[in-house]
Amino acid sequence: MSVFAYTGRDAAGRRRRGWIEAETPKLARLSLDQQGILTERLTPAAAAGPLGAEGRARVYRELGVLLRAGFTLERALGLLLDERETGGTLRGFLAGLRDRIRDGLPLSRAITAGEPRLPPYEAAALQAAEQTGLQGAMLEQLADFTEAQLAVAGRLRAALLYPVAVLVLALTLLSLMMFVVLPRAAQLFSQFGDGLPAATQRVAFWGPRLLLLMLAAGAAAAVTALWLRQAARRDARLAARVEKGLLRLPVARTILPRLWSLRFASTMSLLVQAGVPPQEALPVAGGATGSHWLAALGDEAAAAVRQGGSLSSAMADLPPLAPHLAEWVRVGESAGNLREMLDQAAMRCRQGYEGRLTRLLGLMEPALILVVGLAVLLIAYTVLKPMLDLARAAAG
Repeated sequence: MSVFAYTGRDAAGRRRRGWIEAETPKLARLSLDQQGILTERLTPAAAAGPLGAEGRARVYRELGVLLRAGFTLERALGLLLDERETGGTLRGFLAGLRDRIRDGLPLSRAITAGEPRLPPYEAAALQAAEQTGLQGAMLEQLADFTEAQLAVAGRLRAALLYPVAVLVLALTLLSLMMFVVLPRAAQLFSQFGDGLPAATQRVAFWGPRLLLLMLAAGAAAAVTALWLRQAARRDARLAARVEKGLLRLPVARTILPRLWSLRFASTMSLLVQAGVPPQEALPVAGGATGSHWLAALGDEAAAAVRQGGSLSSAMADLPPLAPHLAEWVRVGESAGNLREMLDQAAMRCRQGYEGRLTRLLGLMEPALILVVGLAVLLIAYTVLKPMLDLARAAAG
């Protein structure tokens, strides 16, 4: 049985929309005809489109709770579809997900089919859950992490709203001064004075050029970043080089390793809880970081463990993770409580990651406002000072 979204009209001519379950589109149309609905459009629920991070967090949370309660995956999806508040894109996503599950696909591939741009961390975590049989716990963990990321993104947007508005206003004022006020001031001084002062002449000559150059450089940087992002999705080697390059930047160097360590430790903890051997858990946890570079390093570390090395020594060979996790893993191995130490390490990494993001956001707003204010003040001074001097001379 498949689920279809329909649009049509009833016998009174009123538009009707909803969902219907049937074996084929033809049978769905026949069932709607029997209900007195003239079908205008019928589409499979699987074609409802991507759900987005917020919708996925809700699905992960509710599915995780139901699976931990003992429901089967198909039955859990059926319960979610029966909820009245489930509608729109969410209902279509769940219906398509259930259809793919019925066709025999595992949960990770079924979700990836509905979300082609599913983040690598989520895809790897879902695969790890299938390997360990801990789907409920992993789905709830994914919900926690996705909701935390959404909260951070919300704070980032809120913190950047005012500075971005100030920046747009400042660029507008600078453009008016450069392209309107300064040319007219030059004409005015050529008629009534000895010409613009040297400082104002330099600003009038170089200002518009520098402003256009900055705008072009910003646009080029944005296009390059988008191109690199798309190319990195297709080329793992390029993605690894980009990640290594990002770690050379001061801001990324303090944030990215903690994010990767958080994902690695959380996934590794669940795998250890399920009894997965370290040599099998390392590649999965490396892929769960969302980093192509760490995924390759995780394969190498797993090979070292298979040859007789310890997990702590393998962690020491993962440069981005070693400062945050190696000591915790060594203590956990020695004391026999590796899972508890991994949980503690994940919690510390989460605190460090969110704390540094919060401080970065707190510094970004005043820094941006200060830079923009100084630029506007400089331009206003170079433009207004000669006008004031001319007014004083005329008054004298």
